[in-house]
Amino acid sequence: MARRAGVSQSTVSLVLSGKGAGRISARTEAVVRQAAADLGYRPNVAARALRTGTARTVGLVVTDVTHPFFGPVLRGAQQAAWRAGYAVALVDVANDPDRERASFEALRAGPADGFMFFTVDPPEGSGEHVVAIEVQPPGMASVRVDTDRGTELAVRHLLDLGHTRIGHLGSWLDAETFRRRIDAMAALLGDDVPYETAPFDYREACTATLRLLEAHPTAIFCDDDILAGGVYLAARERGLRIPEDLSVVGFDDLPFARVFEPPLTTVAIDPEALGAGAFEVLLDLIGGRPAESRVLPVELVVRESTAPPR
Repeated sequence: MARRAGVSQSTVSLVLSGKGAGRISARTEAVVRQAAADLGYRPNVAARALRTGTARTVGLVVTDVTHPFFGPVLRGAQQAAWRAGYAVALVDVANDPDRERASFEALRAGPADGFMFFTVDPPEGSGEHVVAIEVQPPGMASVRVDTDRGTELAVRHLLDLGHTRIGHLGSWLDAETFRRRIDAMAALLGDDVPYETAPFDYREACTATLRLLEAHPTAIFCDDDILAGGVYLAARERGLRIPEDLSVVGFDDLPFARVFEPPLTTVAIDPEALGAGAFEVLLDLIGGRPAESRVLPVELVVRESTAPPR
């Protein structure tokens, strides 16, 4: 491989071990990695773990891999990991607590240097390097988006438009990030907010919205853009026009939010930055450095799904 790349064996070793940062130019690293790809090089993870005491692999455990949000989160974590010479193993627990525990034990039994748990309650006291994503267990490093601020921006936007009857279509998952949205809405609107929950499924969200509409809201805040899609379906079934008869706000700003008719007003977050940030915090833990928890900013993207009530 060194001959193919036109560099020394030590340069190849530095690049493939992830230790070339600041010592090997980006151009040389790219040449070495291309040579490795051309030659079909695959590192022997088990042998490396035995030799160095590290596997240079981390696990990312998510609640539901079918949700479109998790792809960019994984991509962000992978890109940050690759720059540091690590790989990311993805585990989907399908919203099943038993799978959460079994998956963690399986990862611990294999070559993994640390773990990132997304809206999954991380095991405490395991002695492993663990970063929580979108949950904030006491005493554990975490990375999350500013959910409280995002909810406040969405609700204040509706209040500024003149809405006083605002419903909330929430996730059926009992996760900290969704409890924060309930609390933020209560702080602005009081405890008497019409509320229904649904899984991340358009038809299920539609059914929940039909129940929510019995309270006659003029606007609905949704925990997620998929749930907002269910509101669109329910509005269509009831003959309600968006935004003339019903304003809708989502959360996440997933790519399809722009192609809804009308395009969806939603809270935009950066899932790739969330994944990258989680890995960077985990890398500090692995390296024995102080790990600072992070809260990532959000912004409200106003499109055509919101308007003053009639």
